[in-house]
Amino acid sequence: MPKNQPGARRVDDRRVISGIIHVLRTGCRWCDCPAEYGPSTTIYNRFHRWSGRRFWTGLVEALAASGAVTKS
Repeated sequence: MPKNQPGARRVDDRRVISGIIHVLRTGCRWCDCPAEYGPSTTIYNRFHRWSGRRFWTGLVEALAASGAVTKS
């Protein structure tokens, strides 16, 4: 983002995905997600937006097709 643009810098998608996985694994509230993953509102908002776009379904299907994960 150019320096003359207003607003906060975009949080890296990898950090956000790690934060989402942390929340889902630990069961903690979104607001209790460690700051190292970015603002909790950003993590929740991306989870919600990506869920509506079926991002997670596509991700799991792509991982399964690549052989990176197995069904259990």
